[in-house]
Amino acid sequence: MIRGNFIGAAIVAIIYTFYILQHPFPEKWQMALALVILNALTIVLMAYAFK
Repeated sequence: MIRGNFIGAAIVAIIYTFYILQHPFPEKWQMALALVILNALTIVLMAYAFK
């Protein structure tokens, strides 16, 4: 059975990927920071999904 966190993590990943592609940050470090934070959130959600 797939848990809700798995679906939530997939939705978060899709949304922020499209958002960042459509609205790039003015500085490279800002984009890198946003990706690190959002990827960490996705990893945490996935860890709970398969726990």
